[in-house]
Amino acid sequence: MNLTRDNFRAIVFYDFCCHLSQKESCKRLRLAFHNEASPLVTSYNWFNEFKSGRTNLTDDREGRSAATTEDNISAVRLMIETNRRVTCQQIWTNLGIDMSQVYKILPEQLAVRKLCIRWILHNMTTIQKLCHVILCRDMMQRSVSGDSKAVYDIVTGDKNQNLLLRS
Repeated sequence: MNLTRDNFRAIVFYDFCCHLSQKESCKRLRLAFHNEASPLVTSYNWFNEFKSGRTNLTDDREGRSAATTEDNISAVRLMIETNRRVTCQQIWTNLGIDMSQVYKILPEQLAVRKLCIRWILHNMTTIQKLCHVILCRDMMQRSVSGDSKAVYDIVTGDKNQNLLLRS
């Protein structure tokens, strides 16, 4: 049996009108619908809404358009490409989408993560990985042989993710 949120909301409202407690209502829902019942916190929230005088059973949050549209994803991508130091707050303010959607778009859709103060692509290319392996092996050989302490001289990385060493 697949009941919608509206169905559960109506059942909770009926229990409220029958002067059942929140705990009793939740217990009835679990008994009748097992795992399909809405979470306890949802039932408690709706009970509190009804206590404060609400009689409308529709959820005000329903009907919002999904913010992870291709347009929004493209707009976020453009903002990051234009300014790698852009913050989530700036993206949220400029695009007018929920902050939760901004946090969803960045890692899931664009595969980026915040590193220091720039958005960096999470996945490196094969060439970048190979360059890192070669550089690490070279530094390990120098360190083991005692010729250099170059590992302590790493300064920064350039746009191609190659590490620069101080001479």
